Amino acid sequence: MEKSKGSSSGSTGTEKIKTSGGNGQVLDGSDIMELVGNEEVFSSFVDHKFQELDRDRDGKLSLKELEPAVADIGAALGLPAQGSSPDSDHIYTEVSHISSLSLL
Repeated sequence: MEKSKGSSSGSTGTEKIKTSGGNGQVLDGSDIMELVGNEEVFSSFVDHKFQELDRDRDGKLSLKELEPAVADIGAALGLPAQGSSPDSDHIYTEVSHISSLSLL
């Protein structure tokens, strides 16, 4: 997964996300609709998240760099932590497999 060039960067959007859901809170449907519906806020959120995940700063997300995001999604869905249940581990493996295919 590569970061697209030319995206906007404004602190307003990132600050909004941090206060509405970036502190471990679960976003409800209206929060998600607001995030996706506001192009500036959504772009800022995506840029911030990409920079956070792109540890080697090469402008691309490797499978290893995507692992924290996959774990966060699993936690948000109520899955046990990876390594704690064979059933949930199967889900994490499948998501990782899909992510690796999108990196090709």
